[in-house]
Amino acid sequence: MSQFKDWLNRTFNGKKIEMLGLKDAGKTQFLKSLGCKEANPEVESQTEKYNWFKVSYPEKEVYVKASYDSGGGREIFTEIFNKRIKSSDWILFIIDIEKYLHGGTDEESNESYQQQVNDRLYYINKHTPEHYNNKIAIVLSHADLVPQPSGELINNFQRMTHEKAFKVLTKHCYSLDARDEKAVLNCFKRITGICKT
Repeated sequence: MSQFKDWLNRTFNGKKIEMLGLKDAGKTQFLKSLGCKEANPEVESQTEKYNWFKVSYPEKEVYVKASYDSGGGREIFTEIFNKRIKSSDWILFIIDIEKYLHGGTDEESNESYQQQVNDRLYYINKHTPEHYNNKIAIVLSHADLVPQPSGELINNFQRMTHEKAFKVLTKHCYSLDARDEKAVLNCFKRITGICKT
């Protein structure tokens, strides 16, 4: 592919994803497994910029536009969410499901991890027009640490949040180990429908 055609593809045909979630949820690891060379799970991210990268499937190559791997602190979260919701093709909210289910604590606030996640999901639900809901997906990471099959884990999470105001956001829900590149690629394909003809 020529450099000019490559530039056209990533500039005009590229897809923009916004990664949201609390600290250590697995955002950077997800990006790394997806093929983002700049993603480094060993480095604590606040608003680390990453350049465009290519996600390759046998039937199609997809360009992901440059964006940010954003930290999960409350102020950063609300500022970033309000600025970027309308410019993103998809928003992926990453949850450490092991911490969520088993009473973990958010490292930054030292508060209940589950409550911190719920607060952010309430915020997303409150500040998102209904027609944006289909571009929001919840990814339950660290699923390898929970001794439940993927479908059961998703059902468990959906049951726990069934009475919440943000339950509409949980209809697009996926579970995985973010270090598993194949699982991440399959998850991204399902979320985005990028390989549909």
